[in-house]
Amino acid sequence: MVNISDLSNDLLVKILLLIPTKVAVSTSLLSKRWGSVWKLIPKLDYDDTYSASASEFIGKFLQLNNAPVLESLHLRLKRDYAPEDFETWVNVAVTRKVPDIELVRYCIHFIPLPMSLYTHETLVVLRLMKVTIDDVPSTTCFRSLKTLSLLDVFFTSDKTVERLLSCFPILETLVVDRWGGANVKTFAICVPSLQSLKIRYRVGGYHDPKNDHGFVINAPSLKYLDIVDHFSGFYSLVNMPKQLDAEIHLRHIDSEKLLGCLTSSKKLSLCLKPQMGSYPEGDFDQLVSLDLCVMCSLDWLNLILSRSPKLRALRLYQSRERGGSCRNSRNVRTKWEQPSSVPECLLVSLKTVEWILYKGTQEEKDVVKYLLENGNFIKTMSIKFSSVITLEERNKIQLEFESMPRSSRRCQLSFT
Repeated sequence: MVNISDLSNDLLVKILLLIPTKVAVSTSLLSKRWGSVWKLIPKLDYDDTYSASASEFIGKFLQLNNAPVLESLHLRLKRDYAPEDFETWVNVAVTRKVPDIELVRYCIHFIPLPMSLYTHETLVVLRLMKVTIDDVPSTTCFRSLKTLSLLDVFFTSDKTVERLLSCFPILETLVVDRWGGANVKTFAICVPSLQSLKIRYRVGGYHDPKNDHGFVINAPSLKYLDIVDHFSGFYSLVNMPKQLDAEIHLRHIDSEKLLGCLTSSKKLSLCLKPQMGSYPEGDFDQLVSLDLCVMCSLDWLNLILSRSPKLRALRLYQSRERGGSCRNSRNVRTKWEQPSSVPECLLVSLKTVEWILYKGTQEEKDVVKYLLENGNFIKTMSIKFSSVITLEERNKIQLEFESMPRSSRRCQLSFT
C-alpha cells in the first residue's frame, strides 16, 4: 500500500488545495516532508474566524511561499488590522503578479486602498469591501482586469468613481453594492467593454428616496443587467445594446422611462412601482421570457403582454420568494382589469405560465382564468401555492381551475 507521503509534490499540492489554507499549513506538523509541501500551495484563501494571529499567519505565508506562481490572494477578515499590514500584503501580491485578489473586510471602519494596488497592471480579478478610494493616480491602468466587485466601498466624490472606472479598458463584469446614504450622488458607470452589471443599493426598512442619488449607465456591450435598488431617485441608461437580459427591482424610480430603455430585451424580471399614467415608448418585440412581481407589478401585465408578440414564458411571483419583501407593495393595485383585446402573444406564442406563491385572491383567479381562456398554445400552467393556503383550500382551487375552459387543448395544469 502506498503511503500518502510517498506521492509527488505536485499531487500533494493538489490535495492541499482541496482544504482551507489554515488546515493545509497545519500539515507541516506531520513530518519534515510536509513542512515544505505547503509552501508550494499557489494560493492564499484565508478568513480570520477563530484565529487570534491572522496578521502573523498571512505575513508568514506570503514570506515563505515558494510556489512558482501565486494564483490568488483571498482575505476575508472580521477583525481590524493596521493599514500598514494591508500595504505589506498587497505589495507582495503585486510583486508576485497575483492575478486574483480579494480584500473583504467585515468591519465598521474603512481603510485606504493600498496604493501599490494601483500599479498592478496584470490583475484580472479584484474584489473589495470596506475600503476607501480617494485619489486614483493618473498613471493607473488595470489593462488586464476583467472582473471587479465594489462592495460597500467609500468613494470620496462622483469624480473618483468616474476616474477609477476609466482605468479598466477590458472590464467585463462589475458588481456594485452600496448601503445607505453614501457620499457619491451620481454613480456613473461608463465602461464600453462591460458585459455584466449587478447593482445593489439598499437601506434597512422603508426610506424616502434620495432624489439626487442615482446611477448613470453607459455600457453599449452590456448583455446582463441586475438591479435591486431601494434608495436611488433616478437611473439613466445611455447607449444600451439592442439585446439585453435584465432583472430590475426598484422602489422609487420612474418605471416608465426605465422600461423604455429595455424594449429590446429578450428576458425581463420586473419588480417596479405601478404605472403613473404615462407609458414607455416602443414594443418589446424581442421579449421571450417575462418574470413579474404580482405584489406591485401586476399593473404592468396587460401593457407588456400587449407589446410582446413573441413572448413564450410568463412567470408571476411574490418577491418574498427571493429572500426579501417587495418594497413597492404599499402601492399594489387591488383590481386587475381584463384587457379590451387579446394580446397577440396569447394567440400565437405563449407556451408556459408559472405562478409562484399563489394566494387565491379574486384578482389572481381572474388573471389565471383569462390566460387559460385566451392562451391558444399554452402547454403548461404551473401553480405553486403560498404556505398560507390550507390543504382544503388547495383542493378547492385545483378543482375550480380544472373545470375552467381552456383555449389550448394541450394545456396541462400542475399544482404544488
